[in-house]
Amino acid sequence: MGLIKLPMAMVLPAMTVALAALAACGGTADTPSPAATVRALDPAATTVPAASPRPTITPAASPRPTITPAPRQLTVELEGDGPEVLGPFAMGAGVLIAFVRYEGESPFSMTFLGGEKGIVKSIESSPGPYQGERVHSVFEGNNEGLLPGDYKVEIEANGPWRLRMFQERAVRGQSPKISLSGSGDGGGSWLRLDEGHYTMTTSHTGSSGFTVELFDSQGLPPYRIVQAAGEHEGTQQFTVGGGAPGENPQAGFYAMGVRSEGDWEITITNNDAP
Repeated sequence: MGLIKLPMAMVLPAMTVALAALAACGGTADTPSPAATVRALDPAATTVPAASPRPTITPAASPRPTITPAPRQLTVELEGDGPEVLGPFAMGAGVLIAFVRYEGESPFSMTFLGGEKGIVKSIESSPGPYQGERVHSVFEGNNEGLLPGDYKVEIEANGPWRLRMFQERAVRGQSPKISLSGSGDGGGSWLRLDEGHYTMTTSHTGSSGFTVELFDSQGLPPYRIVQAAGEHEGTQQFTVGGGAPGENPQAGFYAMGVRSEGDWEITITNNDAP
């Protein structure tokens, strides 16, 4: 079927008549808006501009209390064969406990070198072989022992030996009634002593001296409860709490130190216990 072509002159009058009729009816001829163009974005070709850095606003910090960290507690294990000088090792206020095992035949000595005092004897010419434990207080103003500071350890020996030294913060301990026994230098167990009255019953065999002391975990002068020589059996009363400063041990945790070359037994009872 063929197309019918109209002359241009006939098309224009027809459009004019249509517009005039629309105006007469009060209508408005809207101009069509161009359609929006939607383009698919290629992710590989899309470039996201870098965001401009924003200024950081730091709120004013509230003042906090200053906390002084506690010094790290000493823990060291050493071994050797013959004489040695080792260290230095940092010792803080508190209690130092040293365990020694020596297999030689000649005397064994252990000395701390350093600090304000220069030399502090721990074990002096003990006949070998030797196995025992020594307890020391470490505190400022210690006129007879260790002050806080750095020390080297000097060993005098002619055979193999092992040494373990440590400081620890006591958080628990055994409460009386307590019974301990041993041979030679010993102790070292943590005790918890509350305020009250106590009895220490002791026995010792051998010809050497025999002493029992309580070492405050806070680092204070030790309290000597028993001092005897040779064969010994006896009881000693002591009070925890009260008294003039330094007169009595105060409630807290204590390491017990025993010095002896013989066999010993110790029992501590709380006289106020029900």
